[in-house]
Amino acid sequence: MPKKLIEIASEIVQTQASLTSMTAAEISSSLRQVFTTLKELQGAECGEIALPKTQESAPAKALKPEDSIQNDRVICLECGAAMTQLTPKHLTFHGMNPTEYRKKYGFKMRMPLAAKSLTRARSKRAKKRGLPENLKKYMEARRQEKARAAKPAAPETAAAGTPVAVEAIRKGLREKPALKPQNSIQEDKVICLECGAEMKWLTQKHLVIHGISTKEYRKKYGFSMQTPLAAKSLTKDWSKAAKKRGLPENLRKAMDAKRQAKAEAEAHAASETATARKPNRTKLRKKKVS
Repeated sequence: MPKKLIEIASEIVQTQASLTSMTAAEISSSLRQVFTTLKELQGAECGEIALPKTQESAPAKALKPEDSIQNDRVICLECGAAMTQLTPKHLTFHGMNPTEYRKKYGFKMRMPLAAKSLTRARSKRAKKRGLPENLKKYMEARRQEKARAAKPAAPETAAAGTPVAVEAIRKGLREKPALKPQNSIQEDKVICLECGAEMKWLTQKHLVIHGISTKEYRKKYGFSMQTPLAAKSLTKDWSKAAKKRGLPENLRKAMDAKRQAKAEAEAHAASETATARKPNRTKLRKKKVS
């Protein structure tokens, strides 16, 4: 029994929705458009109607990269899908990551691949948390450190009461040591060594902005693969919660069982090797002297 047009249209839209994130309004509009197109094609096939010539319709304008990021949506330049944020999960369908996408279409590496309204909302939330101010302080300290490294060290400091000293005291300027990887994970916060942002937990979602993963971040700054990228207080809380659930005890039991099984296997292999190497000795019978 041949399928109805509505069934074919629903299968097409279902496939499209599985590949890209679509809202309910977009699914409804796409279903109507696909159904109308299939109905026209069926009528043209039966000779009931004639399709308009494609030459008469105006050619669609190619979407420019700067026009793809709009106020309420961002349009993927690879497939034309519209969404609020162009995620790495979507770009994997096209065989690329956000860094490669930005390079291909000429975006800046720090350009958010999201709708402008979503970017503004995130910026407001960041200002409430004080991230821009902390980032500004870190960048200023880094700029001063770089300037001091470029200039030769002064043999003597400015005496108290001189205009330079008075101006420094008035502004409250203090020299800050350069942030090192081992100092970035502190008791109540962790500082991103890429941008200087302060947070409780350096997540994969934040590191995607810099085009790296947590594993690449640890390798770049010399962290151990087992080092938690979170504040020490948060790590302690996680450890306490794990102990309450009994995870360390269960893990210890599993490790002991694994170690015991390995020792037994090694002992069994050693005994088999010794047995294989042992030569077969034949007993020589003494001849009786008559």
